Amino acid sequence: MFDKPVLIVRPWRDQDAFLNLLNQAMVAYRHIPIMQIQPVIKGTRDYQLAVDYVDRLDQIDQAIFISANAAEVGLPIIAERWPQVPKNIDFFAVGQQTAQLFEEYNYAVCCPLLEPNTEGLLEELPQLQNLKGKSVIIFRGGRGRQALGEELIKRGATVEYCELYRRQLQPEKLAEAKLLVSDAGCLVVHSGELLKAMDIPSGRHIPLVVPSARIAQLAQQLGYQRIQVAENALPVSMFEAVMALSSR
Repeated sequence: MFDKPVLIVRPWRDQDAFLNLLNQAMVAYRHIPIMQIQPVIKGTRDYQLAVDYVDRLDQIDQAIFISANAAEVGLPIIAERWPQVPKNIDFFAVGQQTAQLFEEYNYAVCCPLLEPNTEGLLEELPQLQNLKGKSVIIFRGGRGRQALGEELIKRGATVEYCELYRRQLQPEKLAEAKLLVSDAGCLVVHSGELLKAMDIPSGRHIPLVVPSARIAQLAQQLGYQRIQVAENALPVSMFEAVMALSSR
């Protein structure tokens, strides 16, 4: 077990399953959310743009929710605008956590099981292989990675993006987290964006836990030397990676 607390920097979320697992295992940690999720707000132009996309769901073949944040913001809008979801549309979620949010609305949804991320979505689901003539809308936030949309276009789809939230770094929290790195047993980052934000030369020797090989490769490029790669970003997988690192 670490003799110093684990440092976690991802945004705050209600009923955080990963933190609950650490609590149950009596693992000491510090959670400093260096980034804030800001959903679109009713009455704003961004919210109206999202509504305009949702109102056209009967003209869309496939809707992909890129994250749990996107589902938390977007599904209530869909439920409000569509008492009955159009029969022509298929819903997809990048991961199991995101897919679970569809249960509350009784919406059918498909998600990758072996690799719950963008790469798994593209590789595992037969519905996303031949998309000639198909229209796809990607519900997301913050204009993140373009890999998914670019690949769908290559497969024949017409792709649109509906922005449902923004990710905003919190300078005071970021400064606090950077100060705590030297007193942490390991650093846990759930995304490449968080990893880049925490890039500090003096902290590169800290053991690092990341959710994918892609982010591990980025960490190596930034100079991190001790990297534990979780099977995926699910709470249990990230927890198991932390425990594996602590026993090394």
